[in-house]
Amino acid sequence: MNIPEYYKQFQKQPEKKEEEGKKTEQPVASQKPESKPELKQQTQVTQQAPQVKDKTVPYQSNDFKLNLLEDWQDKTIYTLTGPVTDGIQHNVVINVDKEVEFNSIEEYADWQIKSLEAELKGCTLLKRGETKLTNGTTAYEAIFKWYPVEDVCIYQHQIYILIDKTAFKMTASFTKKTRQTIGPAVLRMMLSFNPIPK
Repeated sequence: MNIPEYYKQFQKQPEKKEEEGKKTEQPVASQKPESKPELKQQTQVTQQAPQVKDKTVPYQSNDFKLNLLEDWQDKTIYTLTGPVTDGIQHNVVINVDKEVEFNSIEEYADWQIKSLEAELKGCTLLKRGETKLTNGTTAYEAIFKWYPVEDVCIYQHQIYILIDKTAFKMTASFTKKTRQTIGPAVLRMMLSFNPIPK
């Protein structure tokens, strides 16, 4: 059966597609062998790299552990977040200072109080004095009042603890209202502080 010339072009199209498919497959096939030697070279370089032995100490947090370089220090600031009430985010911030040069909790507290008064211009010290943690450990507390912006009064309660040469500072902030509502529970939480012996 004779096919008119006009229709022959449609008959040849599938053959062209197959040839084009073969052409596109060839570069892909030729790329795969090239990429494998590159991978081998990279792994060989990694294996040949000399192992460096760093001076480290084991470090462990609540969520992870790693090899801490020997001359590095942990300066973690712990933030325990509570509710947003009366327009502020409530939290307790715990700072740890290791190897402090203070001989008594009063000296450490005095230094902290003077630092805060210099930092927070216009703050008023409402109370300072010795207190006790729930476990009987002697601590020191200070309560400040200050205005971060006009018409907003913040009360800040700090508790200081000194165990051997490690000092701890806990800070909680309240509004006038939340000092009465959630303040007592937050203070009980702070006083339950119990340092882990090392």
